[in-house]
Amino acid sequence: MFGWHDLAVGEWSGLPNPERIDPAFPVVLMSAVFVFVGHHLVGPADEAKKLVAPYPLYFDWAWKDAVQVALSVAFIGVLWVLLELGGELFALIGIRALKELLEKGWFAGPLTGAGFAAGVQLTDVRVALIRGVRLVGLALLSWLLPVMTVLIVAFLAALPFTGLAPLFGTRSGAGTVLSASAALIVLTSAAYQDGAAKAPAVLRWSARAAGLALVPLTLIAADALWQRIAQYGLTPARIEAIACAVISAGFAAGYALGAARRTGPWMAPLELTNVVMARVAMLAILVLFTPIADPARLSVDDQVGRLLAGKTAPDKFDFDFLTYKAGRYGSDALARLAALKGSPRNAQIASLAQVAKAAQNPGQPALPQTLAQRVTVYPIGQSLPPSFLSQDWSSQPQYQSCFTNIDPLSHCQAFLVDIDGDGVDEVLLTSQTGDAGLNLDAFRLAGGTWKRVGELDVACADQVAALRAGQAKTAPRTGLDVILAGRPVRFDPPLAEDCPPAKGP
Repeated sequence: MFGWHDLAVGEWSGLPNPERIDPAFPVVLMSAVFVFVGHHLVGPADEAKKLVAPYPLYFDWAWKDAVQVALSVAFIGVLWVLLELGGELFALIGIRALKELLEKGWFAGPLTGAGFAAGVQLTDVRVALIRGVRLVGLALLSWLLPVMTVLIVAFLAALPFTGLAPLFGTRSGAGTVLSASAALIVLTSAAYQDGAAKAPAVLRWSARAAGLALVPLTLIAADALWQRIAQYGLTPARIEAIACAVISAGFAAGYALGAARRTGPWMAPLELTNVVMARVAMLAILVLFTPIADPARLSVDDQVGRLLAGKTAPDKFDFDFLTYKAGRYGSDALARLAALKGSPRNAQIASLAQVAKAAQNPGQPALPQTLAQRVTVYPIGQSLPPSFLSQDWSSQPQYQSCFTNIDPLSHCQAFLVDIDGDGVDEVLLTSQTGDAGLNLDAFRLAGGTWKRVGELDVACADQVAALRAGQAKTAPRTGLDVILAGRPVRFDPPLAEDCPPAKGP
């Protein structure tokens, strides 16, 4: 289901591509998380024959399989290292068949899957070994809890002196704080384990401190998100962060309650919190990776709404997001914006949207308005002739990328120069934007059509500066040379690359 939605909408990997058959990596990863969590909610309940199983069963199933997955992934890594080494050995004696085979997707994919399945099977028949590895892993994680707790408490203690402004001034403040919250949750669960054994005092007090620290951490992350969204609106990353903040808030409430309790087993509310929030996490994945609350759709609606409401200036709007990062939702929004009419502001939005929309159709002829926007005309203050902009360049040889949407966001330079001395300016056009070494195609209006009539190579920086300043002169000898910075530049063939000193005006 998640993969179908990704392929249909394409927000994780650009525009929908009918040739793409594999879902994007985030979709595959979250699908695996969804299945893993769901399996470990249903399996223990089925074993206990209850709607909600005893917490030790959840703990046993989840952590055992987590260790198996980790060991199986490590097994795959070692397997590939050995295969690559074998491929290199055969390549040394001129046999490259194995190395080339390993590079084939149709072979590497099934091999990786089979290797993972083999790792799971091999570890599954060694239950005692898995439990031993799990015990060691949990012990190591448990004793990282005091370290992380001290760091978080010190961070919170420093906030009254530093304020939140530095944190809010970063783009990743909320994400970093939520990551710290996730680390505390995992380490606290590792220290608590199934609740049967009494943990050492340092772990118990660290867990209580961590449970209480989750509350201010979640509030700080929520505040940072709120301020960022109020300033710049929704983006897919911020919507995902909102989901993480909601999940963090649920954990913080349960863990803080466990930390504050003085009666009963220590941190006992952690058990119910973990089970409930696992279901909440599954629900979050379900709504975010389906049309119910697709981050791309919500972000496009919010960003376009801010643009149309005047909260975002047209020249500050992120059209690239609609073009490349929002899939079909962004493409549809660009089409709507490109059709806007009415006020000058709407016209500006429509023009910019047309430029962005052109990026989705590379190779198509550029529209007059998009061509005008991507060309800087010299001398400053001049503009390209309307007949040049409106000409259908698709019917003529394409000497410049400016004429098509091969690179619709590129910029070109145009110089209006009377090369032949007839009193009518020709257009010298280049897709290069440097200050020297420009290769210019010359276009002349003849019979109502602009045609390429030659080229001009300008190798020296001072000559380019003269060209931009409108200081080009026609050489009197032939009428086919151009004087730039006091020196002639031959019009077709190109100028030699050496740059002699100027001889004066």
